[in-house]
Amino acid sequence: MNARPEIALAIVQALAARLGPGAVVTDLAELTIMGNDLFFWDNVVPPACMVRPTSPDEVVAVVEATRTAGAPLFMRGGGMSYTNAYGPQVPGGVLVDLGGLDKIREVDVVNRYIVVEAGCTWKQIVQALAPHSMAVDFPAPLSGSHSTVGGALSQNVPGGMQGVLGLEVVLADGSVVHTGAWASRRNAKPFIRNYGPDLTGMFLGDNGVLGIKTAAALHIKPRARGAAFASFAFENYADLAQTMIELSPFDFITRRTGLCPYETQNIAKVGLGDAIKTVAQVIAAEKSKVSGLIEAAKMAAAGRNFLDGVKWSFHIKSEAVSTAAAEEGIALARAVCLKRGRELPPILPRAREAVGFSIRKFLGKDGERWIATSSVWPIARAVEIADAVEDFVAARRVELDRHGIVVSYITNFSPYYFLCEPCFYWRDELSPLHLRNLPADEAERFKSFAPNPAARAVVKKTREEMRDLFHSLGSIHVQVGDFYRFQSELKPEALALLKTVKRALDPERRLNPGKLDGLSG
Repeated sequence: MNARPEIALAIVQALAARLGPGAVVTDLAELTIMGNDLFFWDNVVPPACMVRPTSPDEVVAVVEATRTAGAPLFMRGGGMSYTNAYGPQVPGGVLVDLGGLDKIREVDVVNRYIVVEAGCTWKQIVQALAPHSMAVDFPAPLSGSHSTVGGALSQNVPGGMQGVLGLEVVLADGSVVHTGAWASRRNAKPFIRNYGPDLTGMFLGDNGVLGIKTAAALHIKPRARGAAFASFAFENYADLAQTMIELSPFDFITRRTGLCPYETQNIAKVGLGDAIKTVAQVIAAEKSKVSGLIEAAKMAAAGRNFLDGVKWSFHIKSEAVSTAAAEEGIALARAVCLKRGRELPPILPRAREAVGFSIRKFLGKDGERWIATSSVWPIARAVEIADAVEDFVAARRVELDRHGIVVSYITNFSPYYFLCEPCFYWRDELSPLHLRNLPADEAERFKSFAPNPAARAVVKKTREEMRDLFHSLGSIHVQVGDFYRFQSELKPEALALLKTVKRALDPERRLNPGKLDGLSG
């Protein structure tokens, strides 16, 4: 787009005329904050303006009002990206903040779906389904108090997208399409995804380059009547990874998190807070007051030091038709875990359950900057990848220590994949985006941190080298943005097909240019 001031002014005026002046932001400071995510990116430029539509019709109006000038559109959800998923990379762009599309349109308990707009947070969904004792069919991200449905579906949520039944998408020409059974003329209920070719899947994980998601239909299921929890300690990453491989057939394990020594020692102080403070919530959530009191007694007896001396830790949740059945599942998992580990009081998974959502993990316990590098692998390769990552970090330990940089690991798994997510922590200035999302007391404490460009440069370099290692070993990724390689990792035939789709849907290449590794037609 031509970024001349008169062109930008014309776009602002056109958007204000269609949506009202209050929906358009032109303040440079606010544009700079909203146009950046949780990391440092050299190629991000402030948008010409930001617009906050509150309905699909207004999204259509944005597309139409900017078409004549050819203005690129960059879609923003909750802003929790760390791969530059929405930051404008060309001048004159319009940032489309979809947080205003936050309505729960329909909850159909009989046909088992919920229709939500793209700006809804996962916390809103949990609250909407609670009176019905229902839940969505895949785990929501920990940042679900801020992360939006549209953002998560555009970036892929680890755990699978099978529970997405249909999408409402505004295309680059302003037309609105629905997918799955939602596309039917006579029975437009989004009760099933499989109706002809899977157009729903085409828009999942697209980083917003194929269309603008305005709503989604998600499969819902009755909440499990019984739940049980367990925690275990391991001496090394390889033992934890092998245990995950052996537990992968156990579908009744619905939440599973592995933590390195650094995360193990600090997670109770960050995000989840003091586990003791959640005792009342845990008791309130229990089906049986007696079992809740017993669990609370264990937590109180263990106190905040319950993880002292623990190296690698593993925390699981089992769900079933009854608490007794869930405990049977834990017993099966326990037999596997005790081959290489020892049992801990299940304080952490219970606290996680009580807290629900938290974004406090986007910083370290003392306000250190944080950035993750995720990778997804076949479950059978878990030990191999664990060893490779540890060797990688060990080879760079001297330089990392010199700059006070800590590398931690968070791991997860499903019946078919292993997630390895090394995270970097270092002392550096916080961004305005961090500060506005922190509790007021912590924002006050952390706001004066000095810039640390030397450590930042080492983090950026090491993170890119880690990404390259993952690519060399054959990883796939969520949140591609413009950080992970995507096009060069696809077989040529698949890439050619994807480019054909992009040309057909967005011939002017206005939707999120530069994202999905710069995919264009």
